[in-house]
Amino acid sequence: MPDVAELARSVFGFDLRPAQRRAAETIAAGRDTLAVLPTGSGKSAIYQVAGLARTGVTVVVSPLIALQRDQVRSLTALGLRAVLLNSGLHSGQRADVLTALRAGATDFVMLGPEQLANDETLRELTTGPRPITLVAVDEAHLVSEWGHDFRPEYLRLADVIDTFGRPPVLALTATAAPPVQADITRQLRMREPQVIVADFDRPGISLAVRRTRPGLPEDRAVDDRTVEVVLAHDTPTLVYALTHARCESLAERLRLDSYRVAAYHAGMPAAERGRVQDGFFSGALEIVVATSAFGMGIDKPDVRTVVHAGVPGSLDEYYQEIGRAGRDGAPASAVLVYDPRTVRIPRLLAARSRLTPHAVHAVVDALEAAPGRRSLRELAEGSGMSRHVVERVVDELLELGALVPEGNDAVRVPQALPRTTFSAVAAAGDRRQAVLTSRIDAARHYAETVRCRRAELLGYFGEHYEPPCGTCDNDAAGTDPGPSSAPSRQAVPGGVGVHHRLWGAGTLLSRDEHELTVVFDSVGYRHLTPAALDNGLLTLD
Repeated sequence: MPDVAELARSVFGFDLRPAQRRAAETIAAGRDTLAVLPTGSGKSAIYQVAGLARTGVTVVVSPLIALQRDQVRSLTALGLRAVLLNSGLHSGQRADVLTALRAGATDFVMLGPEQLANDETLRELTTGPRPITLVAVDEAHLVSEWGHDFRPEYLRLADVIDTFGRPPVLALTATAAPPVQADITRQLRMREPQVIVADFDRPGISLAVRRTRPGLPEDRAVDDRTVEVVLAHDTPTLVYALTHARCESLAERLRLDSYRVAAYHAGMPAAERGRVQDGFFSGALEIVVATSAFGMGIDKPDVRTVVHAGVPGSLDEYYQEIGRAGRDGAPASAVLVYDPRTVRIPRLLAARSRLTPHAVHAVVDALEAAPGRRSLRELAEGSGMSRHVVERVVDELLELGALVPEGNDAVRVPQALPRTTFSAVAAAGDRRQAVLTSRIDAARHYAETVRCRRAELLGYFGEHYEPPCGTCDNDAAGTDPGPSSAPSRQAVPGGVGVHHRLWGAGTLLSRDEHELTVVFDSVGYRHLTPAALDNGLLTLD
């Protein structure tokens, strides 16, 4: 097998960084690999180099059409054969791509996730003259319900990979706390995976939280403080807001301050969103005020400031978004504008994602009404529920072993479902809701802590950091209490298994003399005092 470092230099013209090289060598050797690398660290280079080393067809699943196009352009410019398949192709383009697959005239296939349920696409990939020797899953946190921006269609990936003959799997993400890492490897059914996690710290990004003024209405309080923060920092700037209305109002306020600024959110036409993105990349716009819709694939190296106008839904999301600052290596700033009232917004969004008892009953009734092979479309029609709701209930039942998958778009229903079917799905939904709520609470805890913010943020990802960092507002203000004069009775590292008397199994992510950060399978993230280890409430496995 070719040397991956030499391939990178001779074909792509660059040297692999240590983490890139480790991941490329591991996957090229045929071992399933999860690579958690910070934004801007060149994750695509891993599957490009490893794919060539494995000499067959590399299938890359990516949720971003723009990123798919960029990858195809860059690969074809190097003389490599790359095609893309997504919902944006017209029939003639799609026919040309399928013809190339039949002829064995491609090395890389960039797939949109919606293609996972397309039988024609899968047939051409599996019957082509060249074998699929690598499957790369970009933005792999989307497969995990512990991660942010979970996509149910990604749960089909493991079955699709099986239809390809189970080639080695490379999962790539910039943001994955330990429970997300474990969920990714489980959901993709990775075999003895090598997990490569690069250092999460971005020392060039200063961290700060600015509270809003008390006594003002929430909207005005958030807008006033956000504008003050923007005025005090360098551009180009990304401002993340929690709602479409907040994006529009903040953009208008900043426009009055003579900034070249535009809003960006999912409520805008796609063409307008494209113009805003192009304007920001070209420098025509100094500031974009966006929801998290302005996210994956954004690679503008000179972003100097990222401001969050309100607490995001998780620290996973926050870390990924602030990681868009300072990719050129120059100093950058990340500022969170905090008003406790804004926490209700991510809580409301989390509550909306919950499956109602009516929806679960409707899908379970439709399953029980006709045993045998049932397509998801038939179940949606029979239950009166949306396909999205049907997929979520079916995925829960597949996870519980109550159903058997039949291809990529159907399941086999037994003559009788277990009597506990409804309660099992409901319990799983309650657990996931508890996890979502705990992630919001962890983000709020970051906003309210008086400890070193870098230690707090990295601790969430299971990485120990010895404070002070010297580049966060709490260190500058001297609010971190520092080491306790009374040493802890137990020196416990992060990343070890624990058991709580009430919440059951969990993982200790980080600890210091004042606080433990633990994630539990049943209730998600919790912050505890070290006394929990001394009084028997929390025990080491």
